[in-house]
Amino acid sequence: MNIGFVSTWFERGAAYVTKLYVDALIQNNHKVFVYARGGERFAKGDVNWDQDYVTWGMRLSGTNINKNHFYKWIKENNIDTVFFNEQHEFSIVAMLKRDFKNIKIGSYIDYYKENTLDYFNIYDFIICNTKRHYEAFEKHQQKFYIPWGTDIDLFKPIDRQSEPKDQLVFFHSAGMSNRKGTELVIEAFIKGKLNTNSKLIIHSQVDIKKISGYESRELEQYNIEVLEKTVSAPGLYYLGDVYVYPTKLEGLGLTIYEALSCGLPVITTDNAPMNEVVKEDVGKLVEVEKFYSRSDGYYWPLSKCSITDLVNKMRYYIDNYKDIKDFKHMARNYAVEQLNWKDRYHEINNIFETSNICDFEQDLYDRIIKQEKNEKVTHLRLGLNSNNIIGHNIKKVLDKVRG
Repeated sequence: MNIGFVSTWFERGAAYVTKLYVDALIQNNHKVFVYARGGERFAKGDVNWDQDYVTWGMRLSGTNINKNHFYKWIKENNIDTVFFNEQHEFSIVAMLKRDFKNIKIGSYIDYYKENTLDYFNIYDFIICNTKRHYEAFEKHQQKFYIPWGTDIDLFKPIDRQSEPKDQLVFFHSAGMSNRKGTELVIEAFIKGKLNTNSKLIIHSQVDIKKISGYESRELEQYNIEVLEKTVSAPGLYYLGDVYVYPTKLEGLGLTIYEALSCGLPVITTDNAPMNEVVKEDVGKLVEVEKFYSRSDGYYWPLSKCSITDLVNKMRYYIDNYKDIKDFKHMARNYAVEQLNWKDRYHEINNIFETSNICDFEQDLYDRIIKQEKNEKVTHLRLGLNSNNIIGHNIKKVLDKVRG
């Protein structure tokens, strides 16, 4: 099969998800292509991402795709299956379904709203890597559940024998988002006075102040080290003993799997999908203090964990630092036995090879196109309501052609 992936494609979790699917399908001799959708960044020229099977899409906002450029890619590579990763705009998928009746279309499930659940029926098949996603899409005509895993050969423990062992080191990955609970980790570490016998290392791909409200220099006095840089896999997990990740919302929670595979017990929020992975013998779950909705209307609410309980769970590992080698050993063993992505290869290939192409539904197509047109008009109106020269000039042009 000639399988085309549509995905963000640079040093980010979503791209690593696509990479793992690519690895699984290549092993079964499928020919794989990647359409690197425009968005936040491009990795052109980066040897880790700019491969011969990658086509760079046009730089458009969000997950928008230029139809002509996209269709050209499909035809030139004779694609017979297209798999989308975190595609927020459905119109391009709907047009693909309408215009290429013999192409199978699938999607990895991560982002959806209450009013877009049934839009996913435009896909012939969907793959859910968490129980929570699978249950949300119970009515989809062709859904599959494959528990997520990771590359346990890439993400593995690195010995730190040359370093002093006088204090526990907590590690936290902030990534590029403010939903990872970075400010909660910092607050717990400072309020709990955990700096007296432990250290906190925070890795961020953006300015730490933007996602936490703290300056990196300000945090140094509390024995908190901030590393602001982009690091290729397997990342910086080797710097820590325990991964602390009080995230507010996850579609998957990629770094949890990676940390466990690197031999780090995980402290995370007691909510799905985090608690689908982290069990008592490989980590600690922090009580949720409150749930609240996200401004963009994402299907699942955010969950803010209790600072008090977070401090207690972190202090547990400080108090039991003498047993940290055993804790880390159990985390690694759990990953090897339960989270090895290669164990999913056969099932993934079977889904791509045997799933069916479903009938095109004109009514569903019409609803998707109408909804996205309405949303674009709303966004345009919001922009025109602001007092700026560009908005004023655009409004004048639109007034001329309104009829």
